[in-house]
Amino acid sequence: MSMGRNAAAGLAAIFAVAMFAVGPAQAQYYSDPAPLYDPGPSYGGGGGMFEGWYLGGTLGGATLNNNFSGRSDDISGGGVLGGIQGGNNWQMGRIVVGVEGDIIFQSTEGSGNFNNGRFKAKSSVGTQGDLRARLGVKLIPQVLVFGTFGGAIADSDLKIKGPVSGSSDGTLFGWSIGGGAEVALNSDWSARFDYQFTDFGSETVSYGNRKDKFDINTNTFRGSLSYHF
Repeated sequence: MSMGRNAAAGLAAIFAVAMFAVGPAQAQYYSDPAPLYDPGPSYGGGGGMFEGWYLGGTLGGATLNNNFSGRSDDISGGGVLGGIQGGNNWQMGRIVVGVEGDIIFQSTEGSGNFNNGRFKAKSSVGTQGDLRARLGVKLIPQVLVFGTFGGAIADSDLKIKGPVSGSSDGTLFGWSIGGGAEVALNSDWSARFDYQFTDFGSETVSYGNRKDKFDINTNTFRGSLSYHF
């Protein structure tokens, strides 16, 4: 009997020690499970990274094309550009809508011969301003792809030299369309790359007793860094 009581007491002690050891481990397992997915930083709280005002700088290059209306001749060239851009966005889930504008300072020039080489034309587009609507979709919280559409204004200069000469300079008005992608670097800064096509309509130049109409358009490729307020 004495041995039976001692065995029972020993088993009870072993069971108590085992429960004491297992209990905390089970409690930790159920109360603090490992996360299945870490989405990373959301950037910007409830509104999201791309919500609100932003302002930044832009650098890039451009190509210039001047086509004679009704002819196969054209004047082409290119140049570099830089300026400032900014705007405001409103975010609705994954959709981002906004309005943005920029002021671009550029040295975009083109030249070419026409009328069997008898005349040479030189064209340039200077300071340019744009105001566009923007519509984008977030692929993930930190990456936005977007398209833009709006109006543009720019300084222009066109000169013709040959047996007779002429020139035209003034302000061009047109429309632009483009798109690109933007990446949130942190809660304050984003980087973007975009392409923009701008059609400035036509410009008429008189030289001697002749008049010619040139259709002017540009293609720009830009990288930008923006600060979000």
